[in-house]
Order: sequence, then C-alpha cells, then structure tokens
Amino acid sequence: MSSTALLLAITILSKAIAFVRELILLENVGVGSQLDAFLVIFGLVTIVTGALGICIVTSLTSMAQLHKGREALTRLMREGFAVGGLVGIAALGVALAYAWIVGENDATVWRLALILPWIAPFAVVAEYQVAIFLSRGRRTPVIAGNIIVSLPLIFVLLICDLSIFEYSFGLVAGFILRALIFTFLIIKNETWEVLSPIKTHLFSQRLWPTLAGGSSMLAVGIIYVTAQMFARQLGDGQATIVGYGLKVPLFMLTTVWFVLGTGYFAGLMTHGTNDATRRIARFSAVNLALFLIALVGVISLNYFTFDVGNAVLANSEITFVLAQSLPYLPIIVFVPIIEMVQRLAATTHNHRFVVYVACSILSSGLLCQIIAIQTQIIIWIKISPAIAAGAGFLTALVVLAKIREPMVGKEQAN
Repeated sequence: MSSTALLLAITILSKAIAFVRELILLENVGVGSQLDAFLVIFGLVTIVTGALGICIVTSLTSMAQLHKGREALTRLMREGFAVGGLVGIAALGVALAYAWIVGENDATVWRLALILPWIAPFAVVAEYQVAIFLSRGRRTPVIAGNIIVSLPLIFVLLICDLSIFEYSFGLVAGFILRALIFTFLIIKNETWEVLSPIKTHLFSQRLWPTLAGGSSMLAVGIIYVTAQMFARQLGDGQATIVGYGLKVPLFMLTTVWFVLGTGYFAGLMTHGTNDATRRIARFSAVNLALFLIALVGVISLNYFTFDVGNAVLANSEITFVLAQSLPYLPIIVFVPIIEMVQRLAATTHNHRFVVYVACSILSSGLLCQIIAIQTQIIIWIKISPAIAAGAGFLTALVVLAKIREPMVGKEQAN
C-alpha cells in the first residue's frame, strides 16, 4: 500500500470514529435545547483555539526543526502549556460572555460554558505537539489524534446513558489523554542530547502575516458557528439541525480532501507556485466528484426517509438530521478552492488578498444570518454557509488571477 493510500485510510478511520461519536451523542441526547447549547459553545471554543492554531502550525513547524535536545524541546513544550493556559482563559471568557448574553437563567448554557473551555489549553498544547511531529516528518500520530479522543467516549456512550454534561467532561478528558500520549511519543522518539538552546519562539515571529494568511479559512469556521448561534435563537433543535447538517460535507472535507490538500500544500513547498493554477483545477475536479457522491447519498437518504417512509429511518434522530444536509453540500467544492488559493497567496506573500476573501465570506454569510433573524425564516441560516463559501470562491478566483499576473510575467521574462 502506498504512503498516500495508507494516510488516507488512517485519516478516514480517524474521522469516521469521531463522526460516529457525534452521531451516538445525537441519538442519546436527541434534537433539542441541550445539544443546541453544546454545539454553539463547543464551536466558540473551537474558533478561539483555531485562531491561534493557524499561527502555531504554520509558524512553529519550521521552528520546531531547530529545537533538538532536551533543553530546547522542554522550553518549547513549556511555552505550549503557557500559551494554552492563556487561550483557555480567553475561551472561558468568550463562553461565559455568550452565556451571559443569551443564557439568562438557562443553567445548561452556564454549566457547559464552565466545562467546555477546558478543552482549549490541551488543544493548544496538542498544536505544539503536532508542529513537533510534522517537523520530524511524522504525520500518522497527528491524523490518529481523533481516535485517542473519540474511542473511549464511544465505548462509554454505548454502555451508559450519558448526560450532555458527562459527555462534555469525557470530551475534556479525551483532549487531556491525547496531550499526554503525544508527550510520551515525543519523549520516546526524541534524541535527548543536550545542544545549545534555541532562542527562537512563536512570539518572536511576525504573527500578523501568519494570521492574515489563514484568515479566510478562519472566516469559514466563524460562519459555521454563527449559523448555529443564530439558529438557536429561532427555536429548540434548530442549531442541532444546522450543526449536524454541516457534518456531512465537513466529513468529506476532513477525510479525502485533507489528504489531497496535504499533497497540494507539499507541492507548493517542493515545486513552488509554478503550475499552481493547473493543480488547483485538478484538485477541484476531485472535489466536484466528492460533491456529486454526497449529493446522491443525501438525496437517496431523503427519498427513503421521507418519500418511501421507511419506518426505521423515519424514527431515527440521526437520519432525520443528516437528511437535511442538502443546503450545505456546495461547500465541498467551494471551501477547498478557498483553502488552496489562501495557501498560494500566503506562499507568495500576498496576505492582503486572503483578507479580501475572508471579508467576502464574513459579509455575505452574516448578511444571510441577519436576514434570517429579521424575517424569522430559518432557510436563510441554512444557506448561509454555502452562500458565504460561494462568495469566498468567487473572490478567490479574482485573487488567483491577480496572483498569476506577476507569475506569468516572470515566466515570460525567463
């Protein structure tokens, strides 16, 4: 089996286990206000950690190559725990602010706002550990991280009837377990000779270009979270329907596209920006095929659930929610193009172009969601991720043309 095929198999297994964990939670808890609150607060925590995660993985991977020896690596890990603590405090503040604004006397929101932010410190530590793994050319532990977090929870969910709060504690425990296992793997495989200490650290870098370079994908994530936040305001269970509807395209993006995208990003590093447009077109054709596969699957699920009226499917919370994922499927095509153009723009130091794409995503997506709140029509929220991704896609095409102009000029000069 080739390394790419093995990587794809491990990725699909890892993400499938995480997907199964979320589906079992849906079946146990059901569509309702508790799962709504969980999805929104977990999404807010993810956005807080993701904003810094963009910076960490991008900036720190190359720096981690220099950190060899016990003293240097220990300093790097110590920084990870310190930064993780600060991000945890920020995530707790954001979650409590949300609970204060919309929770009022809802004890569920307040309790989840106190539990879920504890994921953030260990998620940030894991980002540091991921940077160390990648700097050593070890991708398998990175991809298998979801297995560590999800398998124990799946086992407990299958034998116990967990409340949403117990599940949240279990999720936090899973993140802690992953950080501990990653630490063990790093220590076990690291050469521990003492070398001269490295002074370079994350905050010695120019963070603005790094954050700007990842802003378009961060904007996509924000729209996903705000869609669930606004949906929650339109009735119990609406945030769950939106959140789980997004899981079908996100599963496709985080499995097959994750591996293909890794190949594209590696090509930028080894071959440069030459022929980047052709590679983007080739990968986009693959994502179009993934979209068609998902489209056929969801249409079939709708047919057997609602039209034929299969009793087993119709009575399942899982099939009821997943069958409504149709409005979100276009992001399977749009988001990878946004991500590829983002990486191309960042590689050619055109960070402002990425910010333009991010602004188009945020403005169009939030506009749809505001219209939904004003009109109380939920469909505006359901189409907002696809509208936002479509706007980002169109802006990315303009950006791609702008980036190609100097590239073509160089080729002609040569």
